[in-house]
Amino acid sequence: MDTEDMVRGALRSEADGLAVGDWSAGAVQVHVRRQRRGRRAALGVSAVAAALVVVGGTGVVLAARDGVRTVAPASQPLSAPAGPAPEAVVVEPGQQLSLGRENWWMRLSDQEVCIHDEPAYKTGPGCGGHSWAGGATEITMQYYGLPPQRQEGFYNLVYMGPGRVASMAIEVDGQAHWVTVAQLPGSPGFASGFFWGPALKESDTPSEYPPGGVRFAAYDAEGKVLASKTLAP
Repeated sequence: MDTEDMVRGALRSEADGLAVGDWSAGAVQVHVRRQRRGRRAALGVSAVAAALVVVGGTGVVLAARDGVRTVAPASQPLSAPAGPAPEAVVVEPGQQLSLGRENWWMRLSDQEVCIHDEPAYKTGPGCGGHSWAGGATEITMQYYGLPPQRQEGFYNLVYMGPGRVASMAIEVDGQAHWVTVAQLPGSPGFASGFFWGPALKESDTPSEYPPGGVRFAAYDAEGKVLASKTLAP
């Protein structure tokens, strides 16, 4: 038996002697169930011709068809960008809010954000909804690339959880930007933010937009971070 075999044998012996308590197995099961719920919620969003990316609590759906990309926890929350944040916009349930481009608008209702994007819906009345289960606490991102030039992309952030969102921010290509916040009156338990910025770079896979390095966060009126996330490369 050579040295490498001896080391391997010793490691196996140590591993066999470790006992795993019931509490740790239960925690893993809870985590897996949460991952599955988050992934189902992300996959439930309608695909659009504008190459939609949905970032849920546990993964990223690329073009709603191209597989799941992991999300890495942020090492530290995204710091607020310089300058004042845009004033939050309050809309009534079902009201169409213009997104600053022709035939682009957003509609908020209880536990749903529905976006009408021009490439998918043209001048029609439809919109693609992102919904979630009651009691969810997370921050997510939807991304719409704009073919054929793909010089610009639309970023939609959604925060669900306690506290009232006063501002949101996103960092793309190392540059932090304020995001315009839209929410329903009162305390709806969620807020949606939107931002037109540089397009994500496509990979070699058709319709795939690797979101690695994108960071985003939601803040309350005192500047406290309510939620923050960094996407893995």
